[in-house]
Amino acid sequence: MMSIHRILLTVVGLCLVAPAVSALNPDDELWVAAAGRGKGAGTAFWMTDLYIMNLGEEAVTVEVSWLARDRDNTGAEGETFEVAPSATLVLEDVIGEVFGFNKAWGGFHIEIVEDEEVEKSSKQVEGDDPLLVVNGRVYSAGDDGETYGLGFEGVPSNAAISADGPETTHSVGVSDNDDYRSNWYGVNTSDDEAEVTVDLLDLDGTVLAAGEFTMEPLATILKPVAGLDGPDFANGTLRFTMMEGEGIFGVTKIDELSNDAVNLESHWQCGEDEDEAEFTTEFFIDDCTFANTGRNPFWIPLVPGYEALLEGEEDGEEIAVEITVLEETFEVAGVETRVVQEYETVDGELVEISRNYFAFCMETGSIFYFGEDVDIYEDGEVVSHDGAWLAGVDDAEAGIIMPGTVLLGSRYYQEIAPDVALDRAEHMAMDVTAEVEAGTFEDCLEVWETTPLDPGDLSIKVYAPGVGLVIDDVTELVEYTDPGD
Repeated sequence: MMSIHRILLTVVGLCLVAPAVSALNPDDELWVAAAGRGKGAGTAFWMTDLYIMNLGEEAVTVEVSWLARDRDNTGAEGETFEVAPSATLVLEDVIGEVFGFNKAWGGFHIEIVEDEEVEKSSKQVEGDDPLLVVNGRVYSAGDDGETYGLGFEGVPSNAAISADGPETTHSVGVSDNDDYRSNWYGVNTSDDEAEVTVDLLDLDGTVLAAGEFTMEPLATILKPVAGLDGPDFANGTLRFTMMEGEGIFGVTKIDELSNDAVNLESHWQCGEDEDEAEFTTEFFIDDCTFANTGRNPFWIPLVPGYEALLEGEEDGEEIAVEITVLEETFEVAGVETRVVQEYETVDGELVEISRNYFAFCMETGSIFYFGEDVDIYEDGEVVSHDGAWLAGVDDAEAGIIMPGTVLLGSRYYQEIAPDVALDRAEHMAMDVTAEVEAGTFEDCLEVWETTPLDPGDLSIKVYAPGVGLVIDDVTELVEYTDPGD
């Protein structure tokens, strides 16, 4: 039941949220994988500044911990700071001024922590979700007195790769020749020793060199790409594969003539394996007593006679989708389901009719999705049935289209039909106000839908309490009829 009108994403980081390894994706726990203080070439002296912004509505206590490279300069305890709401804490020359090291190389762990002087944890401020944005700047002064350097953004823990999956991440645009040199860096985000394999790939994907490295617990690592003993190359990719533990990785690329440096962040390899572990596929369906009518807090009322019309425009074409809960039922995998029809037109011409099969779990209030029959039209004729599936056929299983208990961050599969339909949902916001032609709806749920069958696609839907779907990508609710009103 995912709309065929989608938003195409640039797929980086998490494969779902584009800036997964960026300060654009805040969190309450962040890692800066590279920082330093000490003498460089010539008269250069490297230092690091740290910037920490509180995006929340309440003051928070943050702890900044030093992560030594290969366990050097250990013994420094974390330092705590109070950051006012919407304020930015600036720690200049943080390694020297805060931690007292004259020479040290490593990184930082920054986390919102409980303030013992207040009654409740800063992580549990009522009505607020305290989040941080962090940036580190590593810089030096050249012989001309001007500073130069590069930034390392605070990376959330969910951007780490792990031996448990996702295992692999890539940094592209790496060079190592007479014009450029490159170094790779990482941080072990766990309390245990970690093992990583680093492969150097050419533009055709051929492995030019490889190495295996051990990372100490909660420590950083930095190595020259030349240390992999590969040939000189103008452009390539480093592939990091976690064999044990978990970590965050990236590459710095330095111009040999100007010493200008850039940070090449590392991005997950998109695919099914890493995502299936994150989205629920087991729903204890045998524990449900199913009914073919029922009301879920956010799903369209599963009541015969409910109708909704959504309209919008895409690429200059008028899109209209009519949703009707039919009197008809249909048995799928031994369950008597309710038939919900979607009738979609583009500029008045029929393009798709789908008959979707849903059932209401009386114990949980969840709406289960048992499949759909699909007719795709061109010039008034059926040309395909792409996307059709039924639970119990060809290893397909029922998914959940909407859980009875809605939680922010929930991830689950809506369809489980291998190679045919693998739509999945993530709850992104729960306090959305939707202003559409049918009215203004508050406390709405925003859901992002994706599929590993086409990792670049994203469908964004908004559901209103007691009403159901009010926004589906480019279409919005124009009118609806609820027989229970």
